[in-house]
Amino acid sequence: MNSRVNLDNKEAVVLHHFDYRDSSLLVNFFISDFGRVSAIAKGVKGKKKSKQAYQVLLQPFQKLMVSLSGKQELLLLKNIEATTVSWKLSGKSLYCAYYVNELLLRLLPTYTDCREIFQLYNHVLNLLVQCSSVPVNGVQETQHTVLYEAPLRLFELKLLEFLGYGLNLTDEIQSGLPVDAKKHYYYVAESGPSEMQIANTTTLPITGRTLINLSNGQLSDPKTLQESKQLLKWALSEHLGSKPLKSRQLFKQLYC
Repeated sequence: MNSRVNLDNKEAVVLHHFDYRDSSLLVNFFISDFGRVSAIAKGVKGKKKSKQAYQVLLQPFQKLMVSLSGKQELLLLKNIEATTVSWKLSGKSLYCAYYVNELLLRLLPTYTDCREIFQLYNHVLNLLVQCSSVPVNGVQETQHTVLYEAPLRLFELKLLEFLGYGLNLTDEIQSGLPVDAKKHYYYVAESGPSEMQIANTTTLPITGRTLINLSNGQLSDPKTLQESKQLLKWALSEHLGSKPLKSRQLFKQLYC
């Protein structure tokens, strides 16, 4: 499609940017009601103060108002303004936020109303900012893990739902009966939990308690959090493809 696009004063965040030729940047924006949109920021690289100010604005984790125009495949950045919202992230919180951005960069649709995910993104980053201010020695290790990982798991779950790949967490696929917290299941991709192992089918063992807790957004239990992480990583891999996530690799190198 080569239709002309004009987007004026749209609420956005930067997911990532790349060098584009000698003096410009190619920026991947997340615009609340248009999804992922790519644009060229012309002539913003350099040592002049005016250009450095633009470079600061084009960093991730601050909310912006942007105006873009041009052909739909690749727009030009006309104007950019900072808002009063920015997320001060450090340590694990920063790398968790980069993971969220990379998920959106890989999975978020273009030119699609994504206000629900945009609001969720704001909420998750606010929670990660709170995690940044909690000293590791101020809470138990398990509680500290929950603080960081619970928002990520809920974001992954809601993102899959938004994309049309929502997980069946409530009904056993063969009987149709509600999941029992006391039972163990085999999760079948794109179907749901089964009490019986299905021949020639890849499945993931998981407890009924985890399925129920995850469906209710209750991730304070360490086993629930661990099993939810395995399930959501497995579900996302079906759509992310074989290329590994750089943020996940970097996090493992630093903290695992």
